[in-house]
Amino acid sequence: MPMQMSKKEIELRQQFTEKKKEADQKLQEGNAEEARTLLDEAKTLKNQIELLAEGRSLAVPELPEDNFGSKLGSDLQNRSNGNEDKEERQKEFTSVFVKSIRGKRLTEEERDLLESPEFRAMSGKNEEDGGILIPEDISRTIKELKREQEHQLEQYVTVEPVATRSGTRMLEKNSDMTPFAVLEEMDEIQETDQPKFSKLSYNIVDYAGILPLSNTLLQDTDQAIMNYVAKWFAKKSITTRNALILAALEKLKKVDFKGLDAIKKTLNVTLDPAISPNAIIMTNQDGFDYLDNLKDGDGRYLLKDNPTEPTQKMLFGRRVVVVSNRVLKTKSGKAPVIV
Repeated sequence: MPMQMSKKEIELRQQFTEKKKEADQKLQEGNAEEARTLLDEAKTLKNQIELLAEGRSLAVPELPEDNFGSKLGSDLQNRSNGNEDKEERQKEFTSVFVKSIRGKRLTEEERDLLESPEFRAMSGKNEEDGGILIPEDISRTIKELKREQEHQLEQYVTVEPVATRSGTRMLEKNSDMTPFAVLEEMDEIQETDQPKFSKLSYNIVDYAGILPLSNTLLQDTDQAIMNYVAKWFAKKSITTRNALILAALEKLKKVDFKGLDAIKKTLNVTLDPAISPNAIIMTNQDGFDYLDNLKDGDGRYLLKDNPTEPTQKMLFGRRVVVVSNRVLKTKSGKAPVIV
């Protein structure tokens, strides 16, 4: 009789299915390199599954009767025919039951055995009624939460690559310019105003953390723990960068939000006309909920769909960026709106 599928084999089959789905998703997204890596991992899992299945299908050779010893032979002879028939029928039912839960086709005789009054009361709700025959669905695959990687504030700021740990950058001041003077024939060219600059200094600061992992953990787990930890540290990097960007925003001048007129004034007056058309309106989930429920005098919502990106919203022709409350927090009942 074939052996029952082991927990190890069940886990490997679950991992194979998940790897295959991930690979298919990456192929749909056009990411061939990651898809290839996932398919290679799936092939490795498949080889392990086939090896376990082959070992499970091997039958145990029967031993000669003499090897059982005289006592065992005597005990077998003393059993009643009724007990032998009952045990044999129980084994037969167990084999058919396992075959059915694996999704294999049953013969008419096997279906009759499952429906027989003798075994019909058995179920998988408890061990006594057959539940012990059904393996537990235990998956140790790490399910990752999709959180901070969606809110990379770094994409909304200017990142300046540098080659040294400290230095300066020269920035042009936003000062008024005077026009050129009229030049008459034979007149000397008059000296004009000069451009003005400001100096921006920088110093590189290191951020780090240690996550100890024992050799026992690395050896005992069948999961790609190092791959998971690498991705976990990547999320930590995003969280750190977000915190530094938000700390810099905290230093900017704040104004009280007085309805949509305040946003209009910022777009029309505060920002330079050369900058305003490309501006974005960033807020958190609370702020977006407020904006998303605003209506005009005719009852139409003020937020509009972005014609180029249907999943995005726009206000006054500018894209609205929504950041999680966990990243951009509401303080004292006031949601931040950054333009």
